[in-house]
Amino acid sequence: MNHLLKADFYRLFRSKFYYILVGVAFLLAVLTFALYMAIVRFASAEAQLQIGAMTAEDFQKFSFDGTVGYCAAIAAAIFICGDYAGGGIRNKVLTGCGRKDIYLSKLVAVTFVSVCVYLATQLVVFVCGSIGFGWEGASAYDVASRFAAGLFLAAASGAVFTAISMLSEKLSLSLIVSIVLLFTLSLVMSLLTVAQVYFGSKAFDWFVRVFGWLTPMGQVTLLMGGSHDYWIMSAFSCAWILLSVFVFSRGFQRRDLK
Repeated sequence: MNHLLKADFYRLFRSKFYYILVGVAFLLAVLTFALYMAIVRFASAEAQLQIGAMTAEDFQKFSFDGTVGYCAAIAAAIFICGDYAGGGIRNKVLTGCGRKDIYLSKLVAVTFVSVCVYLATQLVVFVCGSIGFGWEGASAYDVASRFAAGLFLAAASGAVFTAISMLSEKLSLSLIVSIVLLFTLSLVMSLLTVAQVYFGSKAFDWFVRVFGWLTPMGQVTLLMGGSHDYWIMSAFSCAWILLSVFVFSRGFQRRDLK
């Protein structure tokens, strides 16, 4: 297992896509910060009274925009399917490397990328957000718990897209399945959130809440909306990681590699 991890991380750190994804995520977070600063600077007095004072905690909520999920999907597709295409995974199996070890090594590498992307966005939140908005009135518990929930969410995204790429094998198929899944879940969650306003039912509110807990993209919408179910969402994220390790990995172990 150790030599597989060393080989994967050696390949990862020599790959341009890793630095590009982290860099793009960081720049997007900076652009988002600049946009909010412009809104606060140029908004009319009446609008500022209606919106209220912008804080770094608000900016932290807005940072959960789905960037981590899309970057995890791209990272898994490029890193894993590229190894399939080059014959790397097949060669590892032929030389006696255990399939579960191969799967876990890929899972650790992709999750690492996903977490790095998340940390890049949060660096902007805590540095630029602190300078530009400040944390006045923010709850230290909420800020720390939201950060932790996002960390688990990033790891869960890496686990889910590792499974998709390991089972898809082909770059195009992996990207299509992952992007369509992300878009569909995001769209459904957005529609359900809008429907809450019109239904006005506690039962429907609970349905939307639980549906959001179930998937990383649903959690993104909840965190962006100010949900405080941090540890429930973290528990569901851990469940996705365990599913990837103990269930989805079996699909790879049974595949006939060509």
